[in-house]
Amino acid sequence: MPALTTLSDRLDGASRAWTLLVALAVYGFFLATVMPGQAEDSRAYAGDWGGPDRHLFYTPDELYTHIPRWPEAGRRDYIEFRLGWDIGWALAYTAFLVISTSLALRRAFPPGHPQRRLNLATLVPGLLDLAENAVGIVLVANADTRLDALAWLAATLTGAKWITLVLAHLVLLYALVRALRSAAQR
Repeated sequence: MPALTTLSDRLDGASRAWTLLVALAVYGFFLATVMPGQAEDSRAYAGDWGGPDRHLFYTPDELYTHIPRWPEAGRRDYIEFRLGWDIGWALAYTAFLVISTSLALRRAFPPGHPQRRLNLATLVPGLLDLAENAVGIVLVANADTRLDALAWLAATLTGAKWITLVLAHLVLLYALVRALRSAAQR
């Protein structure tokens, strides 16, 4: 698909040492400051179960056992975080994965090699995360009304996000190993 090849090439072209440093700094900022605070805030209103996006999988029954009990301020916090900082978080970890994978693939394979397109796999978790957030916002905003079809969609998006996030890290690991092997053969 020419459009995907073009996208892959653009992501590769934007991947530089300095963009990786910026991505690492932003990623580190989120890990050190934003995400721990949000975890604490969420524990205050959502208890040990937390938000639905923290689980690999859940059912609508599990979801509706918990979110209707959240106080109004907790629901508002969940929604506001997903409309703000959580978008930044998805962009931060996606940028880190895309840039680091693109740089490693560049060192592992020559220009035009099909495996250089593996950098596209690192986009998927972030896209699923954003879709999951959109559906989660609707569910939490309407927590007193059961929307089972939407709850199943949210659970599916959440599971897919976590699975593809693991796969994206495996692609990064593969790219790093191939880059090291390529460097050792020179």
